[in-house]
Amino acid sequence: MVIRAARGVGWREADLLVLDFEATSAEPRSARPLSVGWVGIGDGRVRAAECGYAVVRHVDPVPAGALAVHGLTPDVVAAGRPPEEVRGELGALLAGRVLVAHHAPLEVALLKGWGLRPDAVLDTLALLRRLDERAGRPRADVTLAGAARRFDVPAARAHHAFGDAWTTALLLLGLVGDLEAERGGVSLDDLLRLGRG
Repeated sequence: MVIRAARGVGWREADLLVLDFEATSAEPRSARPLSVGWVGIGDGRVRAAECGYAVVRHVDPVPAGALAVHGLTPDVVAAGRPPEEVRGELGALLAGRVLVAHHAPLEVALLKGWGLRPDAVLDTLALLRRLDERAGRPRADVTLAGAARRFDVPAARAHHAFGDAWTTALLLLGLVGDLEAERGGVSLDDLLRLGRG
């Protein structure tokens, strides 16, 4: 697969897909997807027509700890879309795009469990940590909610796959805006290097 924009170009020329899963656990090796939200970014802005959300059908018991975090009840996930249908949609959406996630190992593991392998991954948590290090800022809250507060990003509903994907997209745009103000221009290569998890 070829990323829709060559890596040597400005980041605004790249097609990005921000993705967030809610899952049975936060452990990438054992987690199973319960819901997924996505937000497309192109030309340096959110593309509303490329946003979506799906509950993934899951018939096994939902662990109580996961239920307390994301609130997806057994009846909701039992009525979700078939996993293979959601997998097919995500596969088409990811083709040639850069995957963006806040703390990407879970998203990458869940995609791999479905046989999907992103061409490139940009982790906003890693990006934020590297920018903090470069600026000499003390260690700060890099959770999605904490980062949103720090950068005045209006956070959507936390621990909801679409809400977290939306917040991550806005956080990325804010972080890249700061980088552009500092450097005058930002390439996709810059972002992938800085945001490598």
